Amino acid sequence: MQKINCLVTRFVCQNCVLYLGIGFSNGWKETFMSGDQEPWVFRGGLTADLQRLIPVDSGNDLFVYKAPEVPSSKIYTIRPYLASDEDAVYDVCNKICGCVGSSAVADRLVGGFLTLSSELCMVVEDESGIVGYALAALNVKSYYQKLAISWIPELRMKYPLENNMNELPQNVQDAIRYFHSFVVDVPEQLCRQHPSKLLCAVLPSVTDQSVPKRLITCILAALRANGSFGVHTTMSNTDKQSHEFYSKLGFVDLNPAHEEHPGIKTMCRSF
Repeated sequence: MQKINCLVTRFVCQNCVLYLGIGFSNGWKETFMSGDQEPWVFRGGLTADLQRLIPVDSGNDLFVYKAPEVPSSKIYTIRPYLASDEDAVYDVCNKICGCVGSSAVADRLVGGFLTLSSELCMVVEDESGIVGYALAALNVKSYYQKLAISWIPELRMKYPLENNMNELPQNVQDAIRYFHSFVVDVPEQLCRQHPSKLLCAVLPSVTDQSVPKRLITCILAALRANGSFGVHTTMSNTDKQSHEFYSKLGFVDLNPAHEEHPGIKTMCRSF
């Protein structure tokens, strides 16, 4: 037994070392017994250290990546959205939605985010350019109110209701009707528990499953840093591809009893 200046008595018994704090608070005892002050007790090296710095408490599933079936040296870069990226993001959206002759669907899906919430938008690019995006609004209710004032009126002028509209593709028709029937209507429970809204998409050419997970992690971290703890996204009930995509990113279906709009499915995630 040896006396140490910090009044901690150390007993050595074979290979075990036990520290007992004498006359100190539980906080001081925790400092010496928890091991938190010794970084080598954590596994994962530098990557794990960086992941722990990300302000997303329940994001462990986003750090689990399946090894690619075919080795690839392709590099993807995730970065904040810039105003000069607008055409590229629209192009990605049009390709994913299968739109060629009209940007009405892209105006409906991504235009509002890029115009009113660009500070919470991110893109992913490879050597060919932008191949995906994650767009978010901090508070869906205030976001819809801004849409109603400064974005929807422009789209109503850009896409008037016309008699020959039935000749357009169905998703384009739906987008135009959406502009002319838009109302600010958000379920109160959704505003309380999952107030942020998100849209994420990557081109089919992106085969690395870690890319959308990293993209979502960046967006969730940005939302958390701005005070949000819950996010949601919406899709058609028949859109099984999007449902599977978001399920792999940790989103779960909202209680059907809380769905306000028929034909629309809401998926949520807390973080």
